[in-house]
Amino acid sequence: MNKLTPLAAVISVAMLYGCAAPSDIKPTNQINDQSVLAHSKSLASTDLSAATWPQSDWWTVLNDTQLNNLIQRALKNSPTLQLANANLNKASAAVMAADAQFDPQLAANAGAARSRLSRSEDTVFHQGNQYSTLYSLGLSGSYNVDLWGGERDAWEASVDAQRAAQVDHQAARISLSSGIASTYIQLANTYRLLDIAQQDQERTQGIVTITQRLLDNGLTSDDRLYTAQSNAATSQQTVKQRLLAIKQLNNALATMVGEGPDLANTIKRPAALMNTKLALPTELPANLLAHRPDIVAAKWRVEAASKNIASAKTKFYPNLNLSAMAGFRAVLGDAMFEDVSRQWRVAPAISLPIFTRDLKANLIENTADYDAAVAQYNQTLVNALGDVADTVLALQSAEQQLNDAKESVRLAKKSYHITEKRYQSGMGSQLEVLMAENQLLQAESALTTLQNQQQEKQVTLVNVLGGGFYDTQTTPSQQNDQATTTK
Repeated sequence: MNKLTPLAAVISVAMLYGCAAPSDIKPTNQINDQSVLAHSKSLASTDLSAATWPQSDWWTVLNDTQLNNLIQRALKNSPTLQLANANLNKASAAVMAADAQFDPQLAANAGAARSRLSRSEDTVFHQGNQYSTLYSLGLSGSYNVDLWGGERDAWEASVDAQRAAQVDHQAARISLSSGIASTYIQLANTYRLLDIAQQDQERTQGIVTITQRLLDNGLTSDDRLYTAQSNAATSQQTVKQRLLAIKQLNNALATMVGEGPDLANTIKRPAALMNTKLALPTELPANLLAHRPDIVAAKWRVEAASKNIASAKTKFYPNLNLSAMAGFRAVLGDAMFEDVSRQWRVAPAISLPIFTRDLKANLIENTADYDAAVAQYNQTLVNALGDVADTVLALQSAEQQLNDAKESVRLAKKSYHITEKRYQSGMGSQLEVLMAENQLLQAESALTTLQNQQQEKQVTLVNVLGGGFYDTQTTPSQQNDQATTTK
């Protein structure tokens, strides 16, 4: 017997080695956040203002009650968030299902069977051609020992996926609120452009009046009156275009809120002004990783894919299951709970995979999923840094151009008023007035557009930096360790 023990040990080791996961199946992609962030130091020196980093309700700094109401209604009614909620519930159910694998499986059964044996079933004990009733009552159960921790890895993967879904929900919230705020700012800008168009309409109509008076006094010709009237008609067309744009933006807001077009009819002119500048964090790359929901979610998915690989590898090893049954079984119900009617069974079972092509395919698939998750994380990080860089450049450029645009409007107004007075007195030409008017219109439109771009880019900055999202205390791996220790 002692001679067989080393042989059994050798055979066991050989079986385990033969059942090990293939060493040539392993991930090829690596997370490159350190190298990417090392080439993003230029962003850390960017200084926009000393404002406080936006909170989860960052849009309230716009000081517009109507905007606050629209976003709150959207967070409640939007199909986008409803879909995010459904995905989160699905991920939570997956965690529950994975967690249930650790529980013993227990089932109760009870039954009664009435039967008659025919003559053909007669036995040497002359039991044929008789009636009988069989009663049974018992419990059966099984338990997966999880020798190699595969079920635990699967559970941890589901927890990571749930956390990614939670972050996706937050990302949807930020994207929705920033989208509504951006559209709302466009609406405010369109109202300002409508004001400019109406002012231009008044100016062109004034030129028509002046030209008509000059024509009546014989100081000009009919063609100049036609030109003035044509310009007035063009400005009136522009007013109508602005009114259409306002209605379309109202409809867009109603759609994002998740309500019908009747809501669009109740939206009034915005009063939002972004006087508070939103600042970049002191250490941009670290805060970027902590605040961007898509980056955090991508990291969680990498963690989940890693656990799925670990779970897939355990499928190559032998598995131990325990099953048991205990109860009573009696004919005609006599002595149902007596010792003669008791029955029980304990059945440990060891399963060992022999043909493992399907297991290899599963491991290859999970490894490919990991490589895809890593690639997605790397791409998300690169895109995030690019988004931030573009937004910062646009903000800085808008601020630099605003002073020039304001000065251009001031000079264009002076030029127009001087030219208009000269034309009104008969000393200037209509062409000079039209050129001055067109220059003023362009300067006012450019200033309004720049102001709108500045406000929109500040909202974009909130979005690209994940404004309002907080996950700075622990990393995904640290939080996963905490979840593991509490399991």
